[in-house]
Amino acid sequence: MGYSLFIITFLVALVSCNPQSNHDLKYKDNLSSPNKIFKNDSSEIHRDTLILNNQQVIQTLKHDQFYSLTFLSGDSIITCADYYFKAEFPDIDGDGFKDIRVFVFSNTPNQCENYLFDKISKTFRLIENCYLDIQLIRGTKLFYTYSSTGCSDMSWESHLSKIENWQEINIGFMNTKDCGDEDDGIYIYKINGNDEKLISTIKIKKFDNNGKNNKWNFIKSYWTKYHSKFER
Repeated sequence: MGYSLFIITFLVALVSCNPQSNHDLKYKDNLSSPNKIFKNDSSEIHRDTLILNNQQVIQTLKHDQFYSLTFLSGDSIITCADYYFKAEFPDIDGDGFKDIRVFVFSNTPNQCENYLFDKISKTFRLIENCYLDIQLIRGTKLFYTYSSTGCSDMSWESHLSKIENWQEINIGFMNTKDCGDEDDGIYIYKINGNDEKLISTIKIKKFDNNGKNNKWNFIKSYWTKYHSKFER
């Protein structure tokens, strides 16, 4: 039994690296947290069988880094790539189903691809123009991000966005400059298509690296409180 399961897993992993495999894959409705069933180890590649939305999938790791994700049938969810290093399975959009977030090697630590579960077609779909680990604002269908822009991470930016037709659309922008220059400050913009309108300027704050007064709490609090000003 164990040997047969290994052979099936190995054959599936080979199919998973086929670049012509389809990203649109069928899932059952019932939600179940990802649970590991078995692991097949080798010096370079090993594979885990996981339960994702009540469906068995195979996660392939290469040198202990994420490499691909497939169904037992061999259909590909995420094709093999050496620029991935970790996959997570959060409920990104808060709909009660697990989604997929795959981080990539980058100078931006939270750069990733986000795949949402489509409840109608029972597929995972890549969100276009979405390159960071978007965070849902509770009670809304809006998301916010964080990314460093320099000065030892003292300057940074955050976008407020929504998802329409499986694309991320920015509707707000927070640009923080803190390099010791005259124009240091937090600049808030409303975005409408290609138009950015400055609607507020906040004097630069001295954030704590730890504790409640940190920039991540500030970003979350600001977008949670004022998101309605940016909706359209």
